[in-house]
Amino acid sequence: MSSPEPNTIVGTPGSADVKEIVRYIAHIIASALDVKASDCLLKNYGTITLNAMQQVLKLFPELSTELNALASKFTAIQEASRKLVGIKDPGQYADAVLTIFTTYNVDPGIYGIFAAIQAMEAAKICSDSDAKFFLVRTLLASSLPNNLYRLLLDYLSLDHNFPINLLKALLETTQ
Repeated sequence: MSSPEPNTIVGTPGSADVKEIVRYIAHIIASALDVKASDCLLKNYGTITLNAMQQVLKLFPELSTELNALASKFTAIQEASRKLVGIKDPGQYADAVLTIFTTYNVDPGIYGIFAAIQAMEAAKICSDSDAKFFLVRTLLASSLPNNLYRLLLDYLSLDHNFPINLLKALLETTQ
């Protein structure tokens, strides 16, 4: 069995080095910061976003309540997201992204789906390379909360099974 690549977080639950998780988070953020929006993408951003929202609603009608709640906050979220442009510091960027998720109660999974569909729309309207602008946001939507969760568990030396067992127990109470 070969060793994992640098910046790849693998291993037994609870065995990851906190510093390695932080380096990985910084790597993911730096990758996102390197992707710039093209003129085509900036010019067609509204159309790409509207098409993506309609497509997500079409594909996931069972999420219409959540998506409509997100849509009602969309202008504020977009304005907060625009402030991300130009940030060069990974810590500041992570803080801004996670603040958007918590301030507007954005589910990272739903945002990830939305950003992936935006990527597909960007590829249709502009080019395949423009899709990367949204795909790095899909990556961040899942990577930041997940790695923050792992970082907290490992930093606090908590057994990774504890939150899983807690969730399972709580889910049983909803049946």
